[in-house]
Amino acid sequence: MTWDLGKIIVDENIELPLDWASLSPSGRIFVEIGFGNGEFLEHLAKTYPDVLIVGIEVSQWCATKGARRALSEGLSNVRVMHGDARFLLRNCFSPESVERVYMNFPCPWPKTRHASRRVNVPLFADLLAYVVAPGGYFELATDVDWYAAETAVTISSSGIFEADPIEVDPERPYLTKYERKWRAMGKSTWRLVLHKTGSYDDQITGNDDFQMEMECVSGMKLEDVLSKIKGAEGKGAGGKGHWIFRETFVSDSGVGLVLAITA
Repeated sequence: MTWDLGKIIVDENIELPLDWASLSPSGRIFVEIGFGNGEFLEHLAKTYPDVLIVGIEVSQWCATKGARRALSEGLSNVRVMHGDARFLLRNCFSPESVERVYMNFPCPWPKTRHASRRVNVPLFADLLAYVVAPGGYFELATDVDWYAAETAVTISSSGIFEADPIEVDPERPYLTKYERKWRAMGKSTWRLVLHKTGSYDDQITGNDDFQMEMECVSGMKLEDVLSKIKGAEGKGAGGKGHWIFRETFVSDSGVGLVLAITA
């Protein structure tokens, strides 16, 4: 079977920020960050057929799988973006243009060296303040109680969001595969909803560029550069963590892509 993924996966060459409202029958936009197998995206798209549902996924495999799911279900109101939500939210969306942002069971990154990757950090709170529309909300579902509590404190401390009481084992309209498995094991889950009640300040703090520096010999062809770094691996700053360049790709238009795995 041939999949026309271009109907779902957003073209990287489109002018930014994207005009998402033009793709939504009602002008409304929901975003899910880290959609995994795409089942919650499907639920949202079928429940709200007049709303554009945008999924953001850092995993290339999951992004492709989610796009295929949308195509197989005939969901014309779904779009998928492959990349880091911290960059995509700030650069691909207009200010205060998204009604809802969902995150279902993200990794809590419990180790101190991974703290910057959590959603309960000021930078992510700033990004939500930028992208969520007045009266909209951010919803987090997690299996870690302290993660929900810390996220509530961090994001509401900006004065722009107000947190509802954290719910234990909430009655959600749709349970993800992970959530169903967790419930079957008799384990608890938590839901946090933060409503945007304040005004967005254009000066986002901590809005640093995300850069990855590499050294290469000038004058080399892109294909040669990528072939040399494929399979390279090493440690992060200060010897912490580990990375490997698992795969490299070159498009017909001459754009290079490196699939990097970090731990």
